[in-house]
Amino acid sequence: MKNNRYFCGQILVFSMKLSVIVPVYNVVSFLPDCLQSLRRQDVDDMEVILVDDGSTDGSGKLCDDAAAADSRFRVIHQRNMGLSAARNTGLDHASGEYITFVDSDDRLGSNSLKGNLILFNANPSPDMVEYPVRVNEGSPQEYLLSFDDATITSDNRNSVFADWIQRRGYEHCYAWNKIYRASLWASRRFPVGQVFEDTAVMPGIIRQCKTVRYSSRGCYHYMSRPSSISRSWHYSDCRQLFLNNWKLLHEASSLPHVRSALSALRRSCLNRLVDMGRCKDCNHTDYARQLAKVSSLERFICRWRVITSPKL
Repeated sequence: MKNNRYFCGQILVFSMKLSVIVPVYNVVSFLPDCLQSLRRQDVDDMEVILVDDGSTDGSGKLCDDAAAADSRFRVIHQRNMGLSAARNTGLDHASGEYITFVDSDDRLGSNSLKGNLILFNANPSPDMVEYPVRVNEGSPQEYLLSFDDATITSDNRNSVFADWIQRRGYEHCYAWNKIYRASLWASRRFPVGQVFEDTAVMPGIIRQCKTVRYSSRGCYHYMSRPSSISRSWHYSDCRQLFLNNWKLLHEASSLPHVRSALSALRRSCLNRLVDMGRCKDCNHTDYARQLAKVSSLERFICRWRVITSPKL
């Protein structure tokens, strides 16, 4: 979609369509707050794609009501296929020049979209903007993930990826709290059936970026929910998270100028190994195979931490 440009005095203004993809599944208690936060975003040229992933609790009806009340909202109903499939459906139907994701049990702070969308007018124009998150809001673990305003750009795309590694971007590898140029998703989709799917796709997205903007504007409110997928620990899910991190470690190892940052990424991999061992449904045979990928000292430390830590 092309930009519409016009002069307002001496200011060049861009009209940019934004597609907001919201997967919805059985969140009838939380969805109203999410929808309200989206309605309050001061973005006229916006489509909010609500993907009802086979909800059975009335969430689908709330989506239909939202679309009837606000022309920016539209609903796609589908059989239950999971979070990744719902996001992929949204991507398949998005028509915006820019794309962002919002989970249906979270909400956005005021001006989070417009305040960051305008940053794409900068020169150089970023491929992605990342903005603050209030993580685990409503729990004792709540904290604010904030950013100093900064633009990272290079003709060599690996250097943007290297900067992301040095900043430990993998520690906040969320698909939401970011606005993307839609072209980044042209041939990329979320892995269906995989939990922690963000860690599988975000490194590839970053690799495509020539310019990334870190922003202090707005806030994504990542709400703490006892029933959240990310709070349910199963061995197969933790194993996939470890494998995603392990793959990232090997990719980063080939990059120049990141050696000093690799130790932190390796510690992240070891933490994932410990989580695997703490799972109540741990597959001990497979766990031994995954432990064999690290040094004998690291294996000893991981096993000691598993023994001395509570089960997940």
